[in-house]
Amino acid sequence: MSIHIFRVVVRGHFHDLDDAARALLLAELDDHDIFKASYTADGSFTYERNLVAFSFRYEVRERDDVAADAEARAIELGLEKAATSLEAISVGHRHLRATATNMASMWDA
Repeated sequence: MSIHIFRVVVRGHFHDLDDAARALLLAELDDHDIFKASYTADGSFTYERNLVAFSFRYEVRERDDVAADAEARAIELGLEKAATSLEAISVGHRHLRATATNMASMWDA
């Protein structure tokens, strides 16, 4: 079985933010700057002061002989992780979507 390493980007929009959620996000804004983002198993959460859209960056490793199956699972995992992270801090969201890049494909000719 092959191991596939994916960089998964999950994007979405904030939705129905209450005052507490806005205050939390704005208080932590500097910690979620795009320039501090990296691809990790736990993910990097980034957003801007206008609190319209956000993104998460994950590194996901999947074992499978079929790269497309591994990619589908990596995307699903990224979406699940992002939703769970947002729910944990009581932040409303919508329009979650994800893309995955198989890092091995970076060297394909």
